[in-house]
Amino acid sequence: MKLAQGLALGTCFLTLVLIGLGAFVRASGSGLGCGPDWPTCSGGGVIPPDTYHAIVESSHRYTASVVGVLTILTAIATWKWYRHSRVAMWAAGISIPLVAFQAILGMITVKHELAPAVVASHLIVAMVFMSTMLAVWVAMYLEDPERGQRLRSVVTAPTRRPGLASAVAIVWLTGVMWIGAYMAESGASTACKGWPLCNGSVTPDSSQHEVVHMVHRYIAGLFIFFVVAVAYYSWKHREELFWAAPVAVAVSILYVLQVMVGAFNVWYTFPDWLSVSHTVIAACVWLTLSAAILFNYYSPAAERKASLVAGTARPPREAQHV
Repeated sequence: MKLAQGLALGTCFLTLVLIGLGAFVRASGSGLGCGPDWPTCSGGGVIPPDTYHAIVESSHRYTASVVGVLTILTAIATWKWYRHSRVAMWAAGISIPLVAFQAILGMITVKHELAPAVVASHLIVAMVFMSTMLAVWVAMYLEDPERGQRLRSVVTAPTRRPGLASAVAIVWLTGVMWIGAYMAESGASTACKGWPLCNGSVTPDSSQHEVVHMVHRYIAGLFIFFVVAVAYYSWKHREELFWAAPVAVAVSILYVLQVMVGAFNVWYTFPDWLSVSHTVIAACVWLTLSAAILFNYYSPAAERKASLVAGTARPPREAQHV
């Protein structure tokens, strides 16, 4: 059981690393470091040429391959130890075609020579996949016999408002991240000099790049209202929900950091490490919101839920046959 939990959490964490690597590939201009070839690199097989951009691009591909293998292993472990959890089984099952679809998107990204819309979609699918792996881990964590009390607190949660606020926030964040990735790949990142104004104005001119850049800023700024709602409802119910206080603190700090890093990116003309940090922090916000949704809405099997509410939890189906 612990091995299965480690696999799920490890795959989720490695996906976060992979997202950071993808951001570095884009920021360093290495997206076509292997040319338009996929899965080979510059027509030379899986071993990249001894050039900087080829090595950077290949490191992303290698890491993605490891994530794919870990996804399959996690699904096998889920079937072996957590068949009693429908959430774990469904999430693990969905993760396999999802990681395959992400690989196909990666191929399309290269073949279409980094089309901004495809790059942005590639990022969002990575986020969804990360949430799926987190769902597998949350189900395993809560269904672990050692954590019956925490499962009971989830089942008897007095409110679903933190989860609902997080769900609405993550929908908005999808738009923020998609447009942000589109902006970065389309060359619109440097269209606005200065922050928070764009070339001395609150509104963009007729330039498409300025419009894209400022739309990203506008919706990222409005995201604060969603963050405040998540933080407020989570903090309000921190006594009843064991996960609520960390979510409230994390989402607040991460949003402030994200705004600051966004401003520094503009002021210092998007150095690689700041560009990568901007994407990784956004991914952490996404992960935090996903955790709030999963913990607030997780529900075990109906008969187990009934027994937990009654305070007489039964062991998982597999455990009954040991």
